[in-house]
Amino acid sequence: MACAWRSATARSITVLDPTKEQAELGLGDWHLCVLLDEQQPLDTQGLNLRDLAGDTPLDLAYRLNRREWVDTLEALGAQGNPQIRQWAGRGCFMPHDKFIHLPARHGDANTLRARYRLGASLNDRDALGNTPLHWLLINGHVKAARYFIAHYDAYGLDLNAKNHQGNTARTVALLHGHHALAQQLLSAEVDNCIGALRLWRDMGLNHA
Repeated sequence: MACAWRSATARSITVLDPTKEQAELGLGDWHLCVLLDEQQPLDTQGLNLRDLAGDTPLDLAYRLNRREWVDTLEALGAQGNPQIRQWAGRGCFMPHDKFIHLPARHGDANTLRARYRLGASLNDRDALGNTPLHWLLINGHVKAARYFIAHYDAYGLDLNAKNHQGNTARTVALLHGHHALAQQLLSAEVDNCIGALRLWRDMGLNHA
């Protein structure tokens, strides 16, 4: 059984042609189930298939912090790059920063927007490895978190950034019981991943 392409999970999935675009992007059923975070019984065929960007299903599980999938795929002997698992994110490590992390702790979306316009990065990590989005979720600032997730592409948010505990924003949302935000983040992750692969395709790029 394969994960269903047509899902309310994300915008990109709903318009993805499973008979054509799936092959063009190099996505197998294992990739799709990891991406949608849906555990399904699959055979081992395609276990180590690489997508257009060169990621195996296990690489994708590492990148998106899909812990159950990591355990499942590693137990099956799947191939993956452990360096991806250790990658914390593209933001800078700013252990003493208060410029963006303090307003994030307080849920001050207006200040975060203003400081972004002044050139601040919303991907920078503090002494605990948390980005501003991590702090919005940790401290329960639901409205502000919902806004920045909805506009993740406009603010260039790195949805895969991990804090020192190895948690992405979606993992933090799940741990703190923000299930609606976790679903919104899942949708954004899928949209971001499919969008990136489409860019690879449209630019004629291939990991090989």
